[in-house]
Amino acid sequence: MKRVQVAALCLFASALVAVPAAFAADVVDANTKAMAEIIINVRHYASDADKEKLKKIAADTAAPAHERAVATAILNLNHSAADADKAKLDAIIKDAAAPQSVKDLASVVAGLNHKPSDADVAKLKAIAK
Repeated sequence: MKRVQVAALCLFASALVAVPAAFAADVVDANTKAMAEIIINVRHYASDADKEKLKKIAADTAAPAHERAVATAILNLNHSAADADKAKLDAIIKDAAAPQSVKDLASVVAGLNHKPSDADVAKLKAIAK
């Protein structure tokens, strides 16, 4: 009987640990989707409303560093990414630990010239789904 109780307690504790991680994954995915949607509509730089969203992502200590760096790069856009941001974006693109959607987003932002290309828009729409 005690083994059953201990096993039930272990399962319950495991569930408590796993559930917040699942919600954190949704938040990360939501940030990436939001940034993709912003870039789809960028013309030279982000709108004021989009900048507010990006500031929240960039300041979110629960968001991965990759996402915060991409959000900061989008905030700093002025027709194209700043040189300092391009170096960070290139590091994200080469980082094996970064999710593919974030790498794709970083690639688009790093190569942006006034607005995303048609190929970039297709990539961004796939991320934003």
